[in-house]
Order: sequence, then structure tokens, then C-alpha cells
Amino acid sequence: MERIKGKSIGSQMKKKLSFAITILFFAALTGCGNKENIKDNVQDFETTEIMDDKDASSDGISFPARYENIIENVTFSMDIIVDADLAEEIPVIAKAQMKKVDAGQAFDLLFSNNDTYETYEYEENDEYGKKVKTGTYVSPEETTLSYGPVSSQMTYMQKTLMPYIRSAFVLDDEDERYNADLYSKEKQLTFMDREKALQIVSNALTKMNVTFEYDYTGYALDYATMQSQEYHEDIDGNIDNAGYKEKWSVSDEGYYFCINEIYRGLPIYHVYCEIFTDIKDANAPVQAFVSQNGIEYLDIEKIFDISEEKTGVQLLPIDAIAETVANKYAQILGSSTYEMTNAELYYYIDLSSGMGVYDVKPVWIIKGMEESGEKQQAIQVIIDAQTAKEIVA
Repeated sequence: MERIKGKSIGSQMKKKLSFAITILFFAALTGCGNKENIKDNVQDFETTEIMDDKDASSDGISFPARYENIIENVTFSMDIIVDADLAEEIPVIAKAQMKKVDAGQAFDLLFSNNDTYETYEYEENDEYGKKVKTGTYVSPEETTLSYGPVSSQMTYMQKTLMPYIRSAFVLDDEDERYNADLYSKEKQLTFMDREKALQIVSNALTKMNVTFEYDYTGYALDYATMQSQEYHEDIDGNIDNAGYKEKWSVSDEGYYFCINEIYRGLPIYHVYCEIFTDIKDANAPVQAFVSQNGIEYLDIEKIFDISEEKTGVQLLPIDAIAETVANKYAQILGSSTYEMTNAELYYYIDLSSGMGVYDVKPVWIIKGMEESGEKQQAIQVIIDAQTAKEIVA
């Protein structure tokens, strides 16, 4: 299974799972501060008029499993993906805030076994524009824990194994060394099955006050594949033989989890670090690596609480969405042609709509390919599902 909908976090196997995890962004170990000085900056949600689910609908609009059409230079041969039952969980607009990671608990759970460490403290602005303390802790073995400045941001990494994992497992499909497809998304490793490994992360995140409903992909990183894929370069781009792991063994194996938040049955569109906008595992807001030694890597980027106050909305038919996409590309000069292959309904949290409290609305994420001569390039378009207007992330 390429994507698995969470069924249990914090409370074993329930129908819907609250859960949380994280991914370290090596260039962004931002912020510092003592765990004793952590303050909760969560504000009250702005409220909108509450509308009962029965009072709002999409006027009987249903979306086909496939959409086929040609409009000028754009061919639509799209799978239409709507994970939620829109009759049961009608589309809504709402408000969102970032979850507040309990950095003190994170320290106790992940870092407190280090007897000595350096502490680097800073004062930076959080998502509300308020000055907050952030912190980075570094042990003599270079294990690191950092949090802030935004409420939901936290990163943890052990240095012993993770650099070798990074050299052998390349998740970003735009990297020429991409190889995540060589690792199984279903295999069970001998040290532990993937559900138990996921539960270890779930339990930690629950204690850190980060729980949410989610979908996840879990890669089984077996040592034989990692050994064959390991690659190191020096600063001049030459092979760095000194960087290679002396020996790989089954004790190095583990699961790498990529976790995405969902709301009312639909995935939440996430832009990683305000830069990486494409929908893919490499940009998941929460990522983790679990070995036989426990959590080796855990990073939380942006995870949200969404208000209970919400207003039901009507969605436009897929023809209106396709027309907007076609109009976009028809205005581009040149001989390129476009084929749209996938349209999936998401919730979009508009980080430009406020400071700390953000608008939430349903959108279509349209994916396809641009072809110009012999060159092909993946493309992604975001369309407001209520208005059929393009959203530029």
C-alpha cells in the first residue's frame, strides 16, 4: 500500500487515528531556549457561523472516477480522487492554528539521557509575531534537538546512524539519486513490524501534545539495499571513500515514515518550509526513522488544530475546475502541450490569510505533465473548489 490511512494513535486501534511525527531539515536548526521557559502562545480561534452538516451540501454534485476532455492545448485524462464521503463529511470552511509542541516533554523523552550537552538559545518571532525563546541542544556525540520558533516546529536526530541513512535513502524524486522506490512500503523487518514502530512514534508525539488524524507511507529500509545505494561525495563532487559505512548489518535496519495530516476525511495540503510546494513524501510535514534502538530521527514542521466552528460550502463541478486549468495554460506562449493526469480534493490552509490564525478551505490539486519537444516536466495546479479560481502557493 502506497498510502495508509491512520487507524490508531494515542489510543491503540480506533477507526480514525490521531498521530504525529517529524522530519529534520538540516539547514534549518533554528531557534533555542531552555525548556523551563516554554510558554504556550495558542490564541482563541476566530469563529465563523456554525452550520449544521444537514444544512449544507454540494447540491447533489458527485465527482466521476475519471474525467476525459481536451480543451485547446490541454488534455485531461485524470483520475478523480475524493477520499471523504462528502454526503457524510460535507465540505466546509474553517479556521486553523498550529499545534503547540510541548518542548519540555520532547526534551525529557528524546534527549534527557544525555548527561552533557551544549545549549544554544535565541529569541525569535513565532507565527503570531511574538518574541519567543527557541532552543537547540547538542550532545558530544552530536545528537541534536531543536524547537521553534513556530509553535509546531521540532527536530530531533541521533548522529550515529542517520548520516548513513541519508546517504543511502533519497526520498526526493527531483534528486538525480532518488531511490525510495527501491524500498518496500509493505515489507515487515525482523526487529519489529511497522505498526509497532509507528506506535512508538505515536506514543512519543502524544506525550508531546501533538496528535492528529493522518495518512502515512512507511518505507522498510533493509540493510542490503542501503549498502548497495550508499553514496558519498566530497566538496569537489568526487566520491568520498572515507565517508562510507565500515559495515552494514541487519541491526541498521529501520522504518522511515512520511505522515500527512487529514481533516474530515481529506488530506491537508502542506508546503514544506514555505518553499517546497509539491505533493510528495519528501515534503510531508512529519517524518521519522525508527530502528531497533527506537526513534533515531523525528521532525515536526507544521501541524494544525482546526476549529470546531465551521461553515458548509458548495463545490463546483469538475468541468469548471478543468476550464480554469485550460485557461491558465492557453495563455502561455509557445508550442508546449499539457496533459493533466490526476485531480485530488484537499483542504488548504492559507498561511497568507492571517498571523497565527488561518483560513481553511477545500481545493483541487491537479497534477500533470508539460511536454515541449522532447522535454517533459511535472506540473501542479491548485484550484479553489468553491470558486474555480487558481491559488498560487
